[in-house]
This record gives sequence, C-alpha cells and structure tokens, in this order.
Amino acid sequence: MVESSSLTLPEDPKEAQEVFNSLPIKNQLKIVLQAQGKGRLHYLFLSEHPDQLVQQLPELDVFLTIKEVGERDCLDLISLTTPEQFQYILDLDFWRRDQLDPEKILNWMEILLESGEKKVTQFIHSTDPEFIALLLKKFLHVTSLEGERLEEMDKIPLFTLDQFYFIDFKGKKTREIFEPFLGILYHTDDEGYRKLMESLVVEIDSELEETEYRLRNGRLNDHGFPDFEESLEIYRFVNPNSLIAEERFPRVMGRGEVGKEGSIFYLTFQHEGPFLSSVLSKIDDPQKQDRLRQEITALCNKAIVAEAIDLSNIMGMERVVKKVYRTLNLGLQYLSKEDEIKAFEILPSLPIQRLFQCGVSATLLLRRRAESILKGPWFSGDQENLTFLDPSHLEKFEGILRKRPALYRDGIYEDFKNLQDLKETEDFLESIETIINFLGKELNIYPHHLREMNLDGCHPEDWREITLSTIFLTSLANQMLKGSFQFRAIEQAHVKDLLFRVFERDAQGKGVTKMEVKDGLREWLSSVEGEERKRQHLLAFRDFCLDLFEEEYGKIPLEEEIDPRFVKGLVIRS
Repeated sequence: MVESSSLTLPEDPKEAQEVFNSLPIKNQLKIVLQAQGKGRLHYLFLSEHPDQLVQQLPELDVFLTIKEVGERDCLDLISLTTPEQFQYILDLDFWRRDQLDPEKILNWMEILLESGEKKVTQFIHSTDPEFIALLLKKFLHVTSLEGERLEEMDKIPLFTLDQFYFIDFKGKKTREIFEPFLGILYHTDDEGYRKLMESLVVEIDSELEETEYRLRNGRLNDHGFPDFEESLEIYRFVNPNSLIAEERFPRVMGRGEVGKEGSIFYLTFQHEGPFLSSVLSKIDDPQKQDRLRQEITALCNKAIVAEAIDLSNIMGMERVVKKVYRTLNLGLQYLSKEDEIKAFEILPSLPIQRLFQCGVSATLLLRRRAESILKGPWFSGDQENLTFLDPSHLEKFEGILRKRPALYRDGIYEDFKNLQDLKETEDFLESIETIINFLGKELNIYPHHLREMNLDGCHPEDWREITLSTIFLTSLANQMLKGSFQFRAIEQAHVKDLLFRVFERDAQGKGVTKMEVKDGLREWLSSVEGEERKRQHLLAFRDFCLDLFEEEYGKIPLEEEIDPRFVKGLVIRS
C-alpha cells in the first residue's frame, strides 16, 4: 500500500519546479507524503501553492515532519498549518500524560511568535480562551485594580497594557516571549484580553488544567485517538479458531476514521509483517486500499493509547506501530494457515481490528497454556517455584505469562511476529510440561520436597540455585556412580570418578560426553516415554543438560582439584 514515486525531477531548480507544478495537486501531495524530513519540505516548497499541500497533510505527518527536521527549520511549514493542524501539534507536544510541560510551552510560544503576527492572530482567534488562559497561568501572575485607573505607574513597577491589569512575569525568558504575545492579543481583541486577564485573576490553576486536559482528549478523540477504555478493546480475547468460520463483518468506521488520509508514518512500517505486506501489495482496488489504510491508522492510534505511550514519544510510537504490524501478520497467518490465496480473501473482508485481536488471542492461548502448567501438580500454582527452571527457560516462561505475552529470544523480549514464533513457543511449553512430568514420575520429587531438603555442607546450599538441569544431572550422576537414578547430593570425593565415566578427551584436551553415555540415555528415555513428541523433548533436554555439564566440567584439567563452589550443574556435598 505504500507506493514509491517514479517521478524524477530535473536537476535544474527552475525546471524541477515547472515539472512539479504541472502535476495535479493530488499527485503533488502523494510525492510530498512519500518523502521524509527535509525532502518533504523541499517538495512542499517547490509548489506554487504550498499552503494547499500543507493543509491537506495528515496532522500526524505534519507533527512528525517538524520533529524530524526541527521546529525552527520548519517555520515556513508551521506558518501554513491550519488552526486544527497547529492545535493538534500542541496537543501532542505540550502534555506529559495529564500535566503540561512548561519547557515545551515556552518553546512553542517562541516558535509561534517567530512564525509571524498573522499566525499568532490566527492562533488567538481559533484556540479556546481557556487554553490560552492555562498557558499564561503557568508563567505570569495577574493583579487588578478596583475603581479608577492608576495615574502614577511607577508605584507599581509591573507590566500593563491597560493600566488596570498588572502582570508579573515569572522569569526573564517568560517576559521576552509573553510580552509581545500579550501585545498582539490586546490589539487584536481588547475585550477578549480583558476577559482573559480577569480569568487569570480568579481561576484556579489546577481546575484550568483539568478542564483543558479533558478538552484536549476530546480533540484527540476527534482525530482518531479514543479514550483508554475504548482502546483496550483491541486486546480483548476472541477465539481465533471461531473467526475462521465466522461470517464477515460489515465495516463500521469509528469517529475520526471516515474520510481521513491514513498517516504515511504508520504505513511505512508494514514491512514488519512480511506475509501481511505481501498480501496487501496484491490488493489493487483503490476503495479497498483506502479503507484498509484508514483501519490501520485507527488501529495504530488505539494501540498507542492502550500502551499509554506519550504522544510526543516518537520512538515509543514506532515501537507500538511495529507491534501492530507484527500482530496483524500473525493473525493473518493464523487464519489463512499461511495460504496467500486464502489470506487475500480474508484481508478485505475481515475488519483489521478483528485480525489484530486474532493475533493477540493466539498469544493469549499460549499464556493460558503456561498458566495451566504453572497451576499443575509440579509447580502447584506457586510462581516462586518457577525458579527451578533454568535461567533461559525461566525468562522465556515468564515472558509468556506477561499480561501481553512476549517472546524471549537472544537476551531480549520481542513481539510474536509469525506462526513460526507461535509454534516454537507451543513446542517450548510442551517440552517443559514433559520434563517436569518425567522428573515427577521417575524421581517422585516436587518443589515442596526440594525446598525442604537439608543442603547443609552442600553446593549449592540454597534451593533457589537448583534447576531442572541440576536435578537431572545429579540424578544421572547417581545412576552412573551407584546404579540408581535418584536426586541425592554427590560426595565431592566421587566427582573425579564421575567425570572419568562421563567424559572422553578431544584433541584440545576438553572433556566431551562419551557416545555410549548418550546412547544409553537415549535407550532409557525411549523405554520410559512411548509418545514420540514427548520422547524428542526428553532427548533435547538430555542434550541441553549434557552441554551444560561439558561447559562447567569439561574444561577442568584432569589433575586439578574440583572446587564445588565454582561449578554448577550438580549438588555436591563437601
């Protein structure tokens, strides 16, 4: 859906301007939107009518252009914005959650003045008087005189324009900015000025801010940013399997969605969902394209609100938009089973929000599975018992248990992006369930036993340092030394004998597990687990444990004494 322009303009500035202006406004706008940063400004001001182009830009893209290029390098752009566009910019940038940011206010009021008196006058006429009152309340204190006007001004050394309302500015910088602003306000609308001054005398700061915050949220709602409760609907669970057979919904556009150009900022991240992007690229019906753009824009807005992202936090917005596309990609793959022909039928007929909910719900089903394992007989519903998972497994399991499940990979938490991520996680949960069931059955050992064990004189001496691999390796050591697979501490004096039985030395002298040990474990595990998938999970766990054992003990030279304080994998009694 994000197209690239094939237009190549001549290098000569005059010729480039002629070619650009020969295009219809609609085509000019498309080229402007496809550019970024200073490139976007370049195309805007090639136009003989840049005001027409600026006023047709989506508000969010105006804001992001200003942020990317810098406010003072965008004064010409800012001066051409409509009152609605400019108010939108302020609504995004002035607030930190429900509090005004004084530094941002000073910055934007200074930019407003630098944009020219015409822009200041437009702002005064178009903005709620309460909004201006709130801005001024932050930076100046107003007092009034009752009765006759004061003749001798030197008695009260404060700023005044009418000798009735006297203003004390809170700082030099504040006066430099607000004195000229008040001058324009007074000469533009003297009656409005007096009403404003009176409100500054009597209004309470906190009440003004609370009122304006509600008005600001209402304005953003009109631009497609709904309230928090409504936005959370996108994370509501729907049975993804029921959607496959579900009748297609008629699309009902929400407030702020109809007739609005989808923000190019949102659309540029569709590569984050490769399968989705491929299917989107095959939709050539302009009406369907426009509708999908609008729905994706509305969905991104809701996700940003639901994730409580500050609307001036560009990096935070980018992260959320990427998550939207990844989740849509997952939802479409899930419903179509990665069949592009079927996906091509689904995408135009199922609301985008429903598709997102499907992707979300697929991960919530994983969380339900993880919760079921946690509540099962081994962990007994006690989240502290998850400590027995090996670190990489623990972080992965905890990621799945999050309110919004995440995939732990390569040391970081990621969004679920595709069916492969989903299948890998399902496989992981099945493996954990298989391992704990195996240990419970073969060893009759559970967390409450482990937490009550007497570990005096042992390493580790705290049950919190015992993991599933420690249980398996220690039990295996007893099998090799004493002929019994049981979880009991190994005597330090027997560790070297164990290593001799387990390891052979490679060319570098490092201990590697003997093939006969691996084969013996394979035969045993195959005899105790008849189901093929579960048997493969146990064999993978065997390999995981033996790799850990080699890493801890394989590097120790034969002649060196083993200090149990500095190795892991076994419970050793000194």
